[in-house]
Formats: sequence, C-alpha cells, structure tokens
Amino acid sequence: MIALFLLCWGAIAGTVQVHVLDVGQGDAVLIEAPGDKKVLIDAGTGKSKVAQQLRERGIKKLNLVVGTHPHADHIGGMVEVLKSFEIGMYVDNGMTHNTLTYSRTARAIENLGIPYRAGVRDRVFNIGDEVKLTVLHPRSTLLRGTRSDLNSNSVVLRVDHKDICFLLTGDAEDPTERALLNGGLDECDVLKVAHHGSGHSTSDSFLRAVKPRFAAASAGLKNRYGHPDEHTVARLASAGVTLHRTDLEGTITFTSDGKKVSVSTAKEAPSTGPGATVLGGYAVHGDEPPLHTDETDAPGAVNINTADEAALDQLPGIGPKRAAAIIAYRTQNGPFGSCGDLQRVYGIGPGTVTGVAGQCTVLAPKPKPKPEPKPEETP
Repeated sequence: MIALFLLCWGAIAGTVQVHVLDVGQGDAVLIEAPGDKKVLIDAGTGKSKVAQQLRERGIKKLNLVVGTHPHADHIGGMVEVLKSFEIGMYVDNGMTHNTLTYSRTARAIENLGIPYRAGVRDRVFNIGDEVKLTVLHPRSTLLRGTRSDLNSNSVVLRVDHKDICFLLTGDAEDPTERALLNGGLDECDVLKVAHHGSGHSTSDSFLRAVKPRFAAASAGLKNRYGHPDEHTVARLASAGVTLHRTDLEGTITFTSDGKKVSVSTAKEAPSTGPGATVLGGYAVHGDEPPLHTDETDAPGAVNINTADEAALDQLPGIGPKRAAAIIAYRTQNGPFGSCGDLQRVYGIGPGTVTGVAGQCTVLAPKPKPKPEPKPEETP
C-alpha cells in the first residue's frame, strides 16, 4: 500500500508513528509520539541526509537521540543532526571507536552540552505519557571476543505504546540474541530486523521468542553485502512474519493506536509475478517450496544437532575441520534451529548450506509405528 504520509507528516493525536527511514545502506528510525515528542535512533551515513529529512518533516526538537553503536552507517549523519536540532538527551552503548566519524560525534555532544546517558539494560525513558523506551541490551558488562563487539553490543530498545510493542535491534548479532534470550524476551508486534537483514542474526529461536507480526529491514538497493540475506528473509517468511524493506519500498511507517498497528510505505515493492514474494533478490512463488528447506525425513539425512564428526564429515562441502567446528559451535551455543543456521559457524557460507540441502535435518527421526495389537477373542 502506498502511503500518503508525505502529505501529512506527524502522528495523529493519540497515535505513535515509527518511521524506518530510507537512508540507503544504513539505519535511522524516527519515532513520533503524542505530545509532539520525537525520538531518533541512529542517523544513517553522511550521505543519508537524515537531518534534511527531519527538517522536511517540520521537526525542530528531538527529545531523545540514540546511537546504537559507533559504526559510520549508523552515526555518519549524527553530527549534522546534533547541530541542526535542539537535543534533549543522547544515549549510546558507551563504546568508543577509533574513527573520525566517532570522534566528531563525541566532540559535538560535549561542545553542544547535550546531556548524555549510557544505554544499559533496564534503563527506561518515558516519551511523554504514553510511550516507554526500555533498554534491553547491552548489560553493564559488555560482550567481548565476538565477531564484531561493536555490533554485538548494539543498544537494543523495546518501545511500548499501550498494547503495542516495537523491538529495535541496531546491528545485534548472534551473541546479542543469546544474551537477550537468556535474560528473558517477551513477544513484540514489530521487529526492526538487526544488521540490515544480515545472516548473523534473526535466528529461528529468536523469532520463536519474539513472534513479530511485522518486520522492517533497512538496506541499500543492490548493496554489495547482499542485505537482506536470503536465509534471513526465508526464516522470517517461515515464521509467518510480513517483511517490509527500505531498498524496495522506501521509508516504512508503522502506526500504532495502542491496540493495533498498521503499515504504510513510500512506494510499492516491485512485483515479480502473481503470488510472488521478493526474498533477498530471489522470487519465491506460492506454489514452490521455500528456499533451503531445513526439515526433512529423507533416508540418511544427517541431524546436525546429534551427528558425530564422522557423520557431519560426509555432508557435501563440510569435511573434518568444519565438522569439528559445527560440534564446537553447538556445544557452546546449543542446538541449531535450522540447517540454514550452519552459516553461524565460522568458515561455512551460503554455498555450503545450499549444498547440504536435502541431506541435512534438525528433526528427530520419526519413530517406527508400533504394530497394532491383535484383538482378543471374546468368550
């Protein structure tokens, strides 16, 4: 559905609007809450012109600004935002970064005298009388030794408006999701997909816990990273989540009245034919099986949650080293939710996952049917 919000910016009285702004390969989320309260989470790259987008919406003050982590695709446009608007408070994950983008942002916060708070778990910000922002991650003790510590310690926010919830995840990755699950994670209506839809997050177990109805991925059109990853998109589809994408639909707006949520987009996603859904650049039609089916009862399928090294070694493209890495990963992190989750193991990519499709399973074997008891003869 094409939105008309370009002509009527600003939340209707009593509603909350969460705009996943179209900033190319980056992130920026604007929240407009009752009482003329505005929150910005991330500011895209320096080329995203987020400040200009905000000015075009008539915004003069941002009550709260959050930098989820100090990568340039999230805070590249932050200095201009900080200098262009009245800022009530700035929040980030407390991590520094040895880049000019980060140092300029930190200097602007200090020079402008903007109040600062570290975003740590359980810190709560009231945005007017109806909206509450709760920091779910990071904890005061940061995650270390991950694939990307900056990503894994992204500020993760839960936004509550009466009965409606939004989960905004920055560039969270596998370790972040495990920490969130271990700390207890409630269901949420709308998910801002982590890390532009990267394959390093949005696991099956995470989706089972959150049970979102809608999701939004912020990515640049035909970006060189392949975001959103086709396996991530397939996991969302398998979980019954309706996914919207800025690379295909432009700015995505979720509107909550506190009881229900609706979605509008700046433009319609391109259609690839009747009944087709665009998945990571591939068209999957309703009469075709989903990409990389993970559950199979084919004879000889290898259960990657129980198989030993010798059995895993027999899977195409695995070999002894990857077999050992699979066992080490599941020992440390628990069972795989799908065969697509093999990508979470260092050294295994999409090509290998495709190669094992049909020979890999996470399902327990079906029990053999018990023989029917012979009826007894009645006297």
